[in-house]
Amino acid sequence: MAEKIAPAAAGSDDFFRALDTQLLVHELKGPLVLIEAAARTLIEQAGRMGPLTERQEKTVKRILRGTLRGRRLVNQLLEIGRAESAQFSLSSFDVREAVFNVLIESVETSDAQLAARLGEASTGKAQQAVLAQAGITLKIAPEINQMRIFQDPIKFALIVGNLIQNALHFRRRSLEIALDREGGDLIISVKDDGPGIPSEHHASVFERYKQLPIHDGFEREGHGLGLAGALILARRLGGDISLDSTPGQGTMFRFSIPCDQAPSESS
Repeated sequence: MAEKIAPAAAGSDDFFRALDTQLLVHELKGPLVLIEAAARTLIEQAGRMGPLTERQEKTVKRILRGTLRGRRLVNQLLEIGRAESAQFSLSSFDVREAVFNVLIESVETSDAQLAARLGEASTGKAQQAVLAQAGITLKIAPEINQMRIFQDPIKFALIVGNLIQNALHFRRRSLEIALDREGGDLIISVKDDGPGIPSEHHASVFERYKQLPIHDGFEREGHGLGLAGALILARRLGGDISLDSTPGQGTMFRFSIPCDQAPSESS
């Protein structure tokens, strides 16, 4: 039996425009946090909850990864709304530590096998060795090793996380993250060895809801919000994101942000 589509009611076009989108997105955060907590409990507290079979554990971990991806999207939308309302939570944080933590979280939500190997590594150095074996390297200029900047750490992590997630999806064998400094700016470069992006699509990468054509068997996932949101956040923090890519030669995103230091107590 064919479905009959009712004509749009008067004023229905204004339905979503009338919604408080930021409130709606915030309400989505609660259920995602509950699902994440339940999944972690089943995985991490087997003694209290009862052991899982291997297949059950894989399924619960898949649920957890999907939930974390959903929570990241919700957090990004909330932070974009806050940034556009000039709401920032500034604090001093260690750049190297922040980028490394984002890298680990990104791998955990996108590559189950590599995440399992990382879980067996007991130290940060051991985790870096596991990543290097998978072709993922973190290159840090000497002056960045102990650098702290005074910025919004949540928005910073969302920007870097989006660039790394994108590179993880498109890489073939390698992904390189480099931290350097140019004058008063911190530069974070994320380079993959994927199919690259034709020059006519460079601007489209940062457009909301824009999906690029399939190229060399790679299809861009999601809703086209990640890189668009990252660019908005970067510019709101006084920085920018640029793109360098040639088909067949991979892609490099370059995130620049002022490396302001925390104000002194006497100022």
